[in-house]
Amino acid sequence: MVNYILTRFFGALATIGFLFVPLVLSTEEDRNLVLEVSTIDELWEAEELVSDPNASSFNRIVIKLKPNVYRLSESFNIERSRVDLVGQPGVTFVLADSVNMPVIAVGSQDFYPTEEDLIEDISISGIEIDGNRDGQSSEFVESKPWIRNNGIDIRAVTDMTVDSVVANNNRSGGLVISWKSSDIEVTNSLFENNFFDGVAYYDCIRVYTINCSMNDNQFAGISLDNSVKESSFEDCSINRNGAVGIFARHSFDVSFKNCFVANSNDWAVFLAHDEKDLGVHNITFNRCYLKENRGGLFMASTSEEQSSRIYVVDSKFEGNEISGRLNIQTSGSRIYTALPEIAQFSEEN
Repeated sequence: MVNYILTRFFGALATIGFLFVPLVLSTEEDRNLVLEVSTIDELWEAEELVSDPNASSFNRIVIKLKPNVYRLSESFNIERSRVDLVGQPGVTFVLADSVNMPVIAVGSQDFYPTEEDLIEDISISGIEIDGNRDGQSSEFVESKPWIRNNGIDIRAVTDMTVDSVVANNNRSGGLVISWKSSDIEVTNSLFENNFFDGVAYYDCIRVYTINCSMNDNQFAGISLDNSVKESSFEDCSINRNGAVGIFARHSFDVSFKNCFVANSNDWAVFLAHDEKDLGVHNITFNRCYLKENRGGLFMASTSEEQSSRIYVVDSKFEGNEISGRLNIQTSGSRIYTALPEIAQFSEEN
């Protein structure tokens, strides 16, 4: 059992249930619990406090992970607001065989999260995730087939940061954000060698991804769908993915700046619409470099109603014209560029 110490502002000691917990209370109104975890048993004790929103009355819970390989027999769940999961160098979460769940699940796991399920103010940092994809027997468990076996699965969460994380070798995706999540920053992280996508964002708004790499995933490096809005990618590297580098449909007001997309087995960027003609609108590629993909940027939509206002500015294309594919190619929806060498192509479409 974790050895806990409770410290009030004036140094008094108190007992919380059957545990003694390291806690600093600066004021009665601002009570924070700080846990230091070094074993798997201690990790599950900490998880009990953050997986149930009614498990404790602390304002904030900070879980500090000491270097170790933590082998998880189920998801580490966070379902309350104001939680920090902080790993020191050398912290690794490994999913055990046949778990078939996310490694870290943040937010409601219900089939249809509601506004009442929304949690906020979460951070995850300094953790390497190994999803042990070859050891999983399915992408999901039969009891919850809507929950996929992702490295980090975020549902109905606002005001969150993911920093200095490695999410690799997962049976589904590295990082998946969905269910009206908002105001999330993903920084300085690596998402690689996942069965599907490096990162996948659905039904979310204001997700900012900065200085991240999405490499060697079997499908897309980045996948956007089902109403992604007002989001951006900056200083990201998307390299050696098995299908496209970037896939996007049914998304609005998304920008890519200073991003490098290379060595995709299919198009560097594939933009499209769904069966309801919901495509992409106001998408900008600024100072991006697309190199040695099997095709540059492809627009599958045929009309402005399906997709519109696609801008390519000050970007470089090199070595993408393979098998008759062009650096920029469209089925009809117009692409606006500031590149003299492809301006004629854009005006024709």
